[in-house]
Amino acid sequence: MKRAKAFAQKLTGFAALAIGFSSTAVIAAPTQRQIITQGPYGASKLVKVAMASQPKVARQLSPFNLAYMAYQGWFTNEGVPSASQLIQDYRSGHISATEVAQAAVQTNRLSADTLNDNSYLASLDTQLKALSQPD
Repeated sequence: MKRAKAFAQKLTGFAALAIGFSSTAVIAAPTQRQIITQGPYGASKLVKVAMASQPKVARQLSPFNLAYMAYQGWFTNEGVPSASQLIQDYRSGHISATEVAQAAVQTNRLSADTLNDNSYLASLDTQLKALSQPD
């Protein structure tokens, strides 16, 4: 009986982990969401299953994260260079914060409304400047 309980607790833990991973996916179709609470001794309990539709963009990136994603090469397919080439192009004016934000919008990592947010674009510009400063 103890083995069965231990196995059930491990299985429930894996289900909670799987739900955590699935909630970060970008899906436009309605999905089932399981709401989980923490029980005594660390056990997870399934409370209910709810139907919810996830938005097209699952999260909003901070300007800091977006600048570093561009540096790491996440948007090379959208025409944004990575690493030292990004820094050179930014310094010479061949790429701007707006173009980096547009690449993130094209890959559904950023809301299209962000392109009209001047404070976000100014913060992204500040982050790109910080990347391009010599040490």
